[in-house]
Amino acid sequence: MSYVHAAFARLQRAAHELTKFASIGAIALVVNAVVTNLVWRMDPQKPIIGSIVGTVIATIVAYLGNRFWTYKDRDSIGRSRELVLFFAVNGIGMLIETVPLAVSQYVMHFDGTLANNVAKYVFGMPLGMLFRLWTYRTWIFPKVDPAVAAPQFQFETAEAAAEPLPTSQLPVNGGRHRRSGSGELLNTTRW
Repeated sequence: MSYVHAAFARLQRAAHELTKFASIGAIALVVNAVVTNLVWRMDPQKPIIGSIVGTVIATIVAYLGNRFWTYKDRDSIGRSRELVLFFAVNGIGMLIETVPLAVSQYVMHFDGTLANNVAKYVFGMPLGMLFRLWTYRTWIFPKVDPAVAAPQFQFETAEAAAEPLPTSQLPVNGGRHRRSGSGELLNTTRW
């Protein structure tokens, strides 16, 4: 039963994290769309430049939101390295989302604002978003502790993790044990 509880807790944490990531993504998307369309309105002959300017500003918003809200509980890999990685990944994401716009504009010759928005936000943005989600979780904001077990099964130190629990401390007849902050098992069985 504890495996089910651990799996459910892991899914719950992932759903919570995904909700935060999506919220920051929605804010960055609005910033991206507003800035990009303003640049397109000022100079309609440069759709790629408008897309890049909007994406760069949205990337700054996304970094601040993800670092200080979505992934605030994750260890930083070093601010300068984290920033370089974040902007490198977002540069690749920007290329991914710009390719459909370039194909629409220069290959298919759809050069209107509606065609630009459809190419960028319907085709390019979802692909870039999937790439960013995967890389943020994997490289930029890695977990502090990769253990996925429920808190009562996590050990304080690496030495304690190597030692098996004595059978005298295992639950008997449905009794439950949990760990105190010091690593000792506490019996929480009610008589």
